[in-house]
Amino acid sequence: MEDIPAIAGPRRHALTIPNDPVLQDHRFLGQAVLPAVYALEHLARTVGRKFPDAAVTFSEAIQFDKFLALPAAGIPDVAVFAELYPKPDGTIETVLLTRHVAAKSGMTRMKAHVRCRFGAAVDGGDALPSVPAGREAPAETYTLPVDRLYAEMVPFGPAFQNVVSPVQLWPDGARAVVSGGATADDGRFVQLGSPFPLDAAFHAACAWAQRFYGVVAFPVAMEQRWIRHRTQSGKQYHADIRFREEVAGRLLFDLWLHDRERRLCECIRGLAMRDVSGGRLRPPGWVRCC
Repeated sequence: MEDIPAIAGPRRHALTIPNDPVLQDHRFLGQAVLPAVYALEHLARTVGRKFPDAAVTFSEAIQFDKFLALPAAGIPDVAVFAELYPKPDGTIETVLLTRHVAAKSGMTRMKAHVRCRFGAAVDGGDALPSVPAGREAPAETYTLPVDRLYAEMVPFGPAFQNVVSPVQLWPDGARAVVSGGATADDGRFVQLGSPFPLDAAFHAACAWAQRFYGVVAFPVAMEQRWIRHRTQSGKQYHADIRFREEVAGRLLFDLWLHDRERRLCECIRGLAMRDVSGGRLRPPGWVRCC
């Protein structure tokens, strides 16, 4: 990382994101939107191309500012920009942008969708949140059937239904088995691993928020993300989510992904989730506990 030069300002790179038909299964209020985990992969891939020695398996200050709406399935690509800003400390700040032209005035503006800083702490060591002990569910656990999760609480299509076990919910957290997805990796997820296990872990955290806080919460930020071993398509992982606190309307969690041999693959500190629908999305009445 020390050989990455400091640059006076950010460098903007034009990208095209394939509008894969499976992305139509990832929807917000009826509109297909780019999954946050896909956006992070495209930013990491751009960093990897421009700075091959940069470490992208650690990232921080991650913000999901705005959904990136996707066109209909017949349109093959989405034009975006990745803005990279190498810093003197060896980190690289990145932003995923789209260009928008006002219909009446013709004025052009850039809209930021995802922000992330890559580099620096690669292993984590003592900085990693403590891994939850044991696999036994607490006595007060509520078991949520996975079919009800996707039918009534997280209504995504089949490609993004990657929680593959009942979701265990209790006041301090949630647990589920998640899948790396059935879609072949074919080189698309070379930097951060399969996006599907982390995306599915978000669904378990969303279910927790619906049961204990009565909100349909979406991820809006992550403090830090460590990737120890890249997740893979076709494999299953244990997702453990622990609630930390509520701050200014945001629910904060720590999150771990382990493989079937209990090897730590990924850790998230400070996953922030909140309602971004303006109250238009509501949990089903049967899931509320209080």
